[in-house]
Amino acid sequence: MAINLEPHIVLLGGGYTLQRVGELLSPDSFVITSRSEETCAEWRAKGWSAARVSLEDPDTLRALWTAYPSISTVVDSVPPIRAGGDPARGVSEVCATLKGTKVSRIIYLSTTGVFGVRDGSHVSESSPAKPWNAQGEARLQCEQVYRSSGISVTSLRLPAIYGPDRGLHISIKNGSYKMVGKGESWSNRIHVEDLATAIVQACQVPHLPEVLCVSDDCPARSRDVVEYVCTQLGVPMPASVSEQDLLAVGAYTMLSNQRVQNTLMKKVLSLELQYPSYKEGFSLSR
Repeated sequence: MAINLEPHIVLLGGGYTLQRVGELLSPDSFVITSRSEETCAEWRAKGWSAARVSLEDPDTLRALWTAYPSISTVVDSVPPIRAGGDPARGVSEVCATLKGTKVSRIIYLSTTGVFGVRDGSHVSESSPAKPWNAQGEARLQCEQVYRSSGISVTSLRLPAIYGPDRGLHISIKNGSYKMVGKGESWSNRIHVEDLATAIVQACQVPHLPEVLCVSDDCPARSRDVVEYVCTQLGVPMPASVSEQDLLAVGAYTMLSNQRVQNTLMKKVLSLELQYPSYKEGFSLSR
């Protein structure tokens, strides 16, 4: 039986997370995109298929589908457009150019910020989406545009992503981290390796729900996480900043206060986390 070696997955926006996904996939199975031709050249030198794509330029999208006609799964990690106008314009361009392609599944990397919860309560896939700021609203708009495409869409709603070279341990180490008030709000996170594994699993599961919350097993008070990391690093606790100061600079992600449940994620994706809590993750990510 002939083996299809043509890429069937496109990783739109090859940033921090999707480069990890690329490391887990067979090089023959995917094409990864960037706005930078230089970055694409670096990936090709690794043996990856790569294409320069900008969601604001539909011609680059059409060229992508033409060059890789076997693509059936789109994994989109591109942030909403921020330069005024419609934040979901890039997603709309993707949908508009899919006619006549083999794409039958879209996996969109969204945010748990769309829940808009700020009272420390639990959220899951059944929780209503009620974003309280422009960033969360923009992500929700992107989700809604994808759902209106008629193609099977799953939104992976993500909390803070961290790993060896990204996360609060880095900002604590370099002195840029500020704790919100006394650190009493609930925080959530996912290690990049667990997230990458979840995305690979999602590409392989035949039927996915419209929404999956991808988070670790351990929502925690911000203060507890910061204290643990500071102890690991041997540094003093950081200074605090008020909610008003964060609102003034639009640092909305730091003002979330919710506990994300991951039961459905582990069931649907048959996922066993390598880093079930911040203790495993930050002990190994210094």
